[in-house]
Amino acid sequence: MYLLATVESMKTQGWATRAAAGTMILAFALAGCSNQESAEDQTSEASETQSESGDDAESGGDDASSDDGAEDAKSQDSTASGSSGLASDADLSKESPSVTPKDAIATAKKEAKDGTVHGIELDFDERDKAWQYEVKIINTTTDFDVEIDAETGDVVDVEKDSTDDKEKAIDLNDPMTFDEALTLAQDKASGRLEGWKLESDDGRIEYQFDFDDKGEEIEVSVDVESKNVTVDD
Repeated sequence: MYLLATVESMKTQGWATRAAAGTMILAFALAGCSNQESAEDQTSEASETQSESGDDAESGGDDASSDDGAEDAKSQDSTASGSSGLASDADLSKESPSVTPKDAIATAKKEAKDGTVHGIELDFDERDKAWQYEVKIINTTTDFDVEIDAETGDVVDVEKDSTDDKEKAIDLNDPMTFDEALTLAQDKASGRLEGWKLESDDGRIEYQFDFDDKGEEIEVSVDVESKNVTVDD
């Protein structure tokens, strides 16, 4: 009886040992799965975080690129605005182009190989959409008509005609300056000064000012020697 009890006891202990071992193995297996899932979850989260970070960086790059493009556009607009010079409806009594009348005459004289300057005019050329000087020079028997861009100083066109005229040379300062002549003209007319010229014609030298007074065209001439002012409207 004792032996049988002992054998039964040993069997019971064996089953208990195997059951305990099986439980431990199952526990380790479950722990391994849990750790693997946790690692996979962490890896997935890290991947998502990296992806989101990359998207943010790319978005930021796009925003920065967009900002840079906007700045470039503003810079180009500014440059374009600064280099465009006078507006087509500028008032020449208040504004002046980049090229002075003196510089325009110097450029024209190079084209004509010197000569007698008997006229200079400044107005807006509708065909070329630009402010232009027109300088007239007689060299011996050739009358040169030189058109010059009033903002760049470039020669736009040169025309030549044969002539036997003997015109007087004009002078921008003597016996009357532009400002003095304009003051006399403005006593007789008002409005935007849209063009002017100084020329010698039939032995008389005079300034001519073209005003636009709310759509009404008024032409005022000032004789530089007599200071006589005439109005043609």
